[in-house]
Amino acid sequence: MAQETRSSNPSGQSKQKHFRCADLGHKECNWEVSGKSEEEILPQIERHGREHHNISNFDNDARSRVRGAIRDRAA
Repeated sequence: MAQETRSSNPSGQSKQKHFRCADLGHKECNWEVSGKSEEEILPQIERHGREHHNISNFDNDARSRVRGAIRDRAA
């Protein structure tokens, strides 16, 4: 039996997740990242925050703000 693939996107295109650091208030920062899912890009966002903005702790509130700034982008 063939496996059915379902997409929540009616056009059939997959959507990537995209994050821009400037969208969280670091206007001078041009860093961006894209990936297949939030779970894929969150570790990269956290690493960038630690290494470039001295954010030592990503608590639930910080992760919530980051998730709110992640956007869908057509692949």
